[in-house]
Amino acid sequence: MQKLWDQKALFLHRILDGKVRLVGGCVRDFLLHKKFTDRDMATTLTPDEVVSRLKKNDIPYLEIGRAFGTIVAKVAGTPFEITTLRKDIETDGRHAVVGFTKSWAVDAKRRDFTINALYADVRGKIYDYVGGLEDLKKRHVRFVGKAEKRMHEDYLRLLRYFRFWAKTGEKEIDRDVADAIPKILPFLKTLSIDRRRDEMFKIISGPRAKTVLDKMQKLKVLNESLLTLSFSKRQRQMFVQKDLEKMLATFGFSGYKKEKGDIQ
Repeated sequence: MQKLWDQKALFLHRILDGKVRLVGGCVRDFLLHKKFTDRDMATTLTPDEVVSRLKKNDIPYLEIGRAFGTIVAKVAGTPFEITTLRKDIETDGRHAVVGFTKSWAVDAKRRDFTINALYADVRGKIYDYVGGLEDLKKRHVRFVGKAEKRMHEDYLRLLRYFRFWAKTGEKEIDRDVADAIPKILPFLKTLSIDRRRDEMFKIISGPRAKTVLDKMQKLKVLNESLLTLSFSKRQRQMFVQKDLEKMLATFGFSGYKKEKGDIQ
């Protein structure tokens, strides 16, 4: 079985004074006995403190997400996102203003789904502040808090819900999610094309694609802003299976065949 903490992660744990836990997808997939590649980390250290410790140990890093508390450390070529515990100050569905906190529970309550709000320390102890373990056991994809409120904070969460439902869920779509869809759907077009396109690509190229697209179609999520998206050249090159092209055509997609540049 794949180890939750590998040697590179343990190295970062040491230089960050042990004030770090693994969080999100790697913890979720580890508990589901699925393979994972990324090991995202959460820490009580500020971005300045994280950078200081990385510098002292000559570890290269990127600061692209520093305004949101994220520093990307590269250990022997492997990237690790190290994010300071956060709380939302202001959200408008597209952008968020965040502040930092020392509370793991506060950080957990700002995350999207309960199954993505699980933390693991270096001993393998799992920390669950929002009922994620029980939901994971039931394969239940559930928002942290009210679905409509969480989707109003970030409209892309509507599409993320279906992606994780396809990947992990075995229950029917939650009633509060279904009820919120008509209220959130008009706002999807306010998001950048890149964000919508990349999330839809993950759905189309992910597990149970036909099942989830069928569910999205029945719930009228597949509107014009999604069906007319033009995928990047790299993404189009992955649409090589004839059955995949045929499947997309049955749902009314048009953009996956367009011959345009990488950035659209």
